[in-house]
Amino acid sequence: MELEKAVVRTGRHQAERKQASVVVIRKPGKDHYSKVKAYCSISQLSGMGNVVEQEVAELLAEDADRRGLLSDGQYGSKKRRSAIDAGAIMVDRAHAAWREGHIASVLLMDIKAAFPSVGRGRLILRMRGKGMDGDLI
Repeated sequence: MELEKAVVRTGRHQAERKQASVVVIRKPGKDHYSKVKAYCSISQLSGMGNVVEQEVAELLAEDADRRGLLSDGQYGSKKRRSAIDAGAIMVDRAHAAWREGHIASVLLMDIKAAFPSVGRGRLILRMRGKGMDGDLI
């Protein structure tokens, strides 16, 4: 884990960890393939790059959980919690509502796509403000 912290702290990765294989494919149903937006690129980092990325994500999640920064309703990135747990709780709550004669409804949101648009500087300021491990920021 010290290697991952050092990589994040210094911002320096070994050259082989930064290499990626990229494949460009056409998006289906486009009128003109002479425009860049008619294509999509798929990249795969080297295996070691993925290992470091996964380790850092785990360290960040553990630090946030230890500091109480994650909601009790948070299931992603928390140990011993899974989508199956979230589904079971949702079904249990719906059944409880029905038993009491209430109507139950659920709103499901996939916010994963929002994260690439988060401003890096703002995110760093928020993480520092929450007292997160400086070596991970």
